[in-house]
Amino acid sequence: MKKTIVSLLLLASGFMLQGQCYEDRHNTTESEGWISCLPSLNPNISRGLSHWLYYDFGDIYRLQGTHFWNLNVPGKTNAGIQRAVIDYSIDGTSWEEWGTFELDEANASGFYEGQAGPDLDNLEARYIIITVIENHGNLCNGLSEVRFATTGTSTSTEELDLAFGELSIFPNPASDITQVKINTDRSLSGEMQIMDMSGQLVHKQNVQLLSGETQIPVDVKRFSTGQYIVNVSGDGFSQSAQLNVVNDN
Repeated sequence: MKKTIVSLLLLASGFMLQGQCYEDRHNTTESEGWISCLPSLNPNISRGLSHWLYYDFGDIYRLQGTHFWNLNVPGKTNAGIQRAVIDYSIDGTSWEEWGTFELDEANASGFYEGQAGPDLDNLEARYIIITVIENHGNLCNGLSEVRFATTGTSTSTEELDLAFGELSIFPNPASDITQVKINTDRSLSGEMQIMDMSGQLVHKQNVQLLSGETQIPVDVKRFSTGQYIVNVSGDGFSQSAQLNVVNDN
């Protein structure tokens, strides 16, 4: 998965966050865009294996209008995004869905000026994921550029510096009972989800995390041999780790 690098430009009317450097028109060079032909594990674990772009703006911004340049490569414009979903986050671990949007196919012209995307209406976020739902008819998925207009750095930086240690699993690989271990600086309620690599949910339970280390036993005897993603999340936190299961069933 190739991740787009985001730069920050200062404009007279505010800020604009963008993936590339063209003003209005977009060239037809494949190397200047993003192309994904094989799905990979989405940073938003609920999206599973998918085609996605991940943006870290480096600070929390109030996001407004967007402008998209779909994949503009001759013979490959049908790999451009037709429909996608936007997820956003303040801390990069707890994700919320903003909604879906649609894009027209590019015309492979050097005069291609893209199109206005959705207005995010002062959405406060530091991180954005754009996940492709469908394209215009290609096995690969692509996008040339996207810009995010903002009003500047948000002042509502909530206290999200919760001391929350990494999630660990032992034994791993497992064939019987394994322990999901996680540390937090206070008692919290949350939910644990286990998904296979196709994104299918195979186990879900509510969990109560205590101050310090909490161990959550998981019986994996009913799981098929393979790799799984374990995610523990709640209000303002989310942690994930990979679980390997080796069973005869």
